[in-house]
Amino acid sequence: MLEKILTDKFRKLLKTVLLDIKNQQDLRDEEEFAKDEARIKEKLLDTVESYSANIVLDEDFLIAAVDGSGTENFGMLDDIRIHLLSTATVILDTNTQKGPPFSIMSGAALGAELGEQPSLDMHWHSGVRHDAKNKMADSLTYIYPIKDPTEYVTQFFRDDLGPQIKSFSDLDSTDFARHKSKLEHMNSLISRAGYLTNPVVHDELRTVSEYAAIRNVLTSKFKPKFILIDGAMSVFVHHVLKYPSMPSGFMLREICALAREKEVILCAVSKNHTIPFAHRIAKMAEEIFGAEAKWFCLLPSKNHPNGGLHIYSDRTYLPPKLAVPYLFSFSRDNRPSRIDFDRIWWLKNIFVRGDPAATRANEKKLFRDLEFMSRDARWYGYPVALALAHVACKLSYEDLGLAREVYRDVLRATNHDPRRAAPLREDYNL
Repeated sequence: MLEKILTDKFRKLLKTVLLDIKNQQDLRDEEEFAKDEARIKEKLLDTVESYSANIVLDEDFLIAAVDGSGTENFGMLDDIRIHLLSTATVILDTNTQKGPPFSIMSGAALGAELGEQPSLDMHWHSGVRHDAKNKMADSLTYIYPIKDPTEYVTQFFRDDLGPQIKSFSDLDSTDFARHKSKLEHMNSLISRAGYLTNPVVHDELRTVSEYAAIRNVLTSKFKPKFILIDGAMSVFVHHVLKYPSMPSGFMLREICALAREKEVILCAVSKNHTIPFAHRIAKMAEEIFGAEAKWFCLLPSKNHPNGGLHIYSDRTYLPPKLAVPYLFSFSRDNRPSRIDFDRIWWLKNIFVRGDPAATRANEKKLFRDLEFMSRDARWYGYPVALALAHVACKLSYEDLGLAREVYRDVLRATNHDPRRAAPLREDYNL
């Protein structure tokens, strides 16, 4: 295969694909971006006014961060697949008054309140019909602290339809009344059952593990100003049912509501994202503000007073339902990242109807704090609490290799043939 990859023919194939993308997708996107360019430049893009390097805050505050890792291919037993999940919570204190800044809360203090960090868990299911869905429902019920699904289902519809939805029974007066029986049980909240590939199952388990960790912080004695989560506030809505196709979409609204109640700013930060023309917005910021500038850019929804942007009008995942995304960059060396906020919180705390200047002032204050949290030289431009959570939960190849060795040892100790855990092709050195 190597000699095939190093041929001119393979290069020509790549050039053909790139030309095809340019002629079809890029030209269409260029036309749409041209419609948005002036609005982005004049209304949505602005600089971050940073704190000084030696700032002493009037009030120091806590920053919590949660991240997860794992693999859906940890182990096999015939057609049974075993997933390994890792979740970590980190809490920092800005600590500018006592120094040094951004002190890490000890593992003992975290563990006493939140349990051992990081935490490891497992999930398994077989190839038996419906087993993946049933076992997944069991695992999600075990992981998430709220055991009655109607609590987080009700919160989703309250945020979506309005405060008149005070209880689950209030859905009787809505178009969703006919679906109530499906909304009462974890199993039937998994409406993407036909698409439960191992990666999909694993992503949902990992997401709910992170949401459970966030909820544990919110209900703990700690009172962080910010909670950061790795990823986006994306909710995949069933195209027929018109509500989330997985339980995590409902659970997200429950933790958003709890964060609002506790006056905590919940942020989802994406290192990897697919926002179209992010590179062009970054180039625009450099041309307007200079190469060293730190900046942010609102990505408005269709509900914004001036509507959404043309560049993602046909992209169903942007903006996420009930969330407000921004692009931002705190370092010229990094490509722009994405950050999402709860829309209900944003409308109350950031957006000022009829007063764009006041809204912008609130945005600048918010991003000034976020930039201040992102100055560690090891990960400059990325929130240090999230970076530390990532390091804490990450399962490296070496970690997984050792864990699988332990797995094989346990198989032997429990009178299982360890070869059952290895792919059959290994018998043929393939």
